[in-house]
Amino acid sequence: MIIAKKKREENIAEYIIYMWQVEDTIRAFNFNMEEIDRQIVSRHDQPENTRKEIYDWYSSLAALMKNEKVEKTGHVSFLRNIVNDMNALHLQLLKDPAESEYLAVYNQALPLIRDMNARQQWRSENEIETCLTGVYIYYLLRLRKKEISDATSLAMEVFIKLLGLLSAKYRKREEDSSR
Repeated sequence: MIIAKKKREENIAEYIIYMWQVEDTIRAFNFNMEEIDRQIVSRHDQPENTRKEIYDWYSSLAALMKNEKVEKTGHVSFLRNIVNDMNALHLQLLKDPAESEYLAVYNQALPLIRDMNARQQWRSENEIETCLTGVYIYYLLRLRKKEISDATSLAMEVFIKLLGLLSAKYRKREEDSSR
């Protein structure tokens, strides 16, 4: 919850990837809130009331996952909506002649996005979801100390750069709309 709030404010792509990790963590614990409390929540060096908020946050997310029937795979609707919103901004940026840096990075990423879509066993809703999924899988492979090819590492660097630019534009848009 604390990390999620911070990432949501700072970098929307990191927030999405973090939240996907939290969904997978809840699945790994088979939605057992006692285990999540024991293994995750109780290990936070926070006051009791903050640990209660963290527990409630995990519990609410677990309930939402069950309610939306994404216990095995998939993502809760509010995360899918953010990804779709990111993609809408992405499409808007591609049409803006003032966004030459974004367009240049996108043109570098496009063949990699197409290649990833051709290789994956599922279909992404959009190009931004493809990039996010690629980076998420890349991080999982790194966590598991799996071998990663140089080509994959380079592709993920491009995806990360594109998502970083998009996240900065997303944050700026949110700041502008809150004024």
